[in-house]
Amino acid sequence: MVGGSQNRDYRKSIYESYAANKKLQNSIAHSEKDFQDWAAVCTARVLDWLPADRQTPVLDMGCGPGYFLYLLDRLGYTDLTGVDLSLSQIAIARRWCPRAKIVQGDAREVLARNSGRFGLIAGFDFIEHFSKDEVLPLLNLVVQALRTGGCLILQTPNAESRWVGGTAYGDFTHEWFFTPSSLGAILSEAGLVGFAARPCRPYVHGLKSFARAFLWNFLDLSMTLVNLIEIGRRGSGINTRVFLATAMKPPEAGPNYV
Repeated sequence: MVGGSQNRDYRKSIYESYAANKKLQNSIAHSEKDFQDWAAVCTARVLDWLPADRQTPVLDMGCGPGYFLYLLDRLGYTDLTGVDLSLSQIAIARRWCPRAKIVQGDAREVLARNSGRFGLIAGFDFIEHFSKDEVLPLLNLVVQALRTGGCLILQTPNAESRWVGGTAYGDFTHEWFFTPSSLGAILSEAGLVGFAARPCRPYVHGLKSFARAFLWNFLDLSMTLVNLIEIGRRGSGINTRVFLATAMKPPEAGPNYV
């Protein structure tokens, strides 16, 4: 199949050394403070999207070093599964998330083996690693693996942002990028409902971050004004380099793509 995943074998070799490469590029040491800081930021952004029942089975697709699993474990969630292709990332996740089940492999295979199991499926910086011909089949597997009323949470580069390029093209394995509206449309096509999206604004945790957040509000407003002047509408109103989105599986959901 032209454009299929078998023509993207370059990803395998890159993923195998992903953790080491990311550490060199971003100086990420994966210390306890790194995990704690990430958990604080993400909790502020997605807490209201998380299941109330702490026993809800959760799958983190492309779990990487386990940041989201670490967050959920701290919040008291007890049925956690993470999956990643990278052996080096998996080793880090197993160290920091010893109570989670960490699987080395393709998230699509885990989804296919767990029909109707998960109440929450997450993919932070995940969906952009799939090409256009792979996205709908992936999402259909997500719908299949979710329980009725189960929730999907995604974080991905924001194609609507004027500064998305550094994030979108900062990783050679990125394949495709979404605006909030285009992601909402493709999630709806897969059978998910209740789409909502929100920006990843600066997180206030001190004086310096307060100043950043304060200044960001002015930039955010100016970018919305640019849209109103140029095209006569505000767009999604989400201008950050990455954004978060959620949608849920309704009782009648089913795959729409074959």
